[in-house]
Amino acid sequence: MRWLASTLLVAALAAHAEEGEPSPPFITTPDDVVERMLRLASTTPADTVLDLGSGDGRIVIAAAQKFGARGLGIELDKRLVEASRENARRAKVADRVSFVEGDVLVSDISRASVVTVYLLPGLIGRLQPRFLEELRPGTRIVSHAFGMVGWKPDRSETMPVVRPHPGQGDESTLYLWVVPAEARGLWRSAAWQLRVYQNYQEIEIEGSRDGKAVEFRDARLTGEEITWRAEGKRFRGRVAGGRILGELSDGEGRQALELVRAR
Repeated sequence: MRWLASTLLVAALAAHAEEGEPSPPFITTPDDVVERMLRLASTTPADTVLDLGSGDGRIVIAAAQKFGARGLGIELDKRLVEASRENARRAKVADRVSFVEGDVLVSDISRASVVTVYLLPGLIGRLQPRFLEELRPGTRIVSHAFGMVGWKPDRSETMPVVRPHPGQGDESTLYLWVVPAEARGLWRSAAWQLRVYQNYQEIEIEGSRDGKAVEFRDARLTGEEITWRAEGKRFRGRVAGGRILGELSDGEGRQALELVRAR
């Protein structure tokens, strides 16, 4: 994967030509950063890793080689797509990965469970609505160097780069987001009524039980998983479309709870 994906290069070349500036360089991601990106995403053999602007294919190939995942790279530069396929053959993972020539802004991203990006903020900003609309809740997104506007990462970390790398400083910052389910709105059961306020994965809950106001604490949303505490009980469950399904637990036992979205 490079500092700039080829999709970005097309727009960047036009902009730089107008401004009289040199075109941006292509810089690959250091191998130790590649591996850390995949570890930050908790990549497993069950995953399909999608690399947007896949360059020479190194992230997708590493996902297959070191984590047993399947992978797809999307790259605008035909020559790099061909080079990636050859690199995959040499690495003996061509049966688990594929590379396609395409524009990341319009390509299908819905099959991914892990998405990796190393793109400038302008392009990430254009992709951000698609991440929320098209990726399944629980999909992990890892970005090298650049964040997303308004969407706080679930985790971030800065790591040293082991060996000197062209165009790369001596450290890299990585960001992880988990695509959240749509939990905002009013939810009801026979006894409970909850109003969930949501800003990406950050949630707050107001509500009542049997008509009596309840204080909700420690409300969290990670992908489809949702938890909170109220009235000495802890709820753990998942958002499943128009339902929240889970269990209330305390020191005396567990009780199933199902809430239905009220329209």
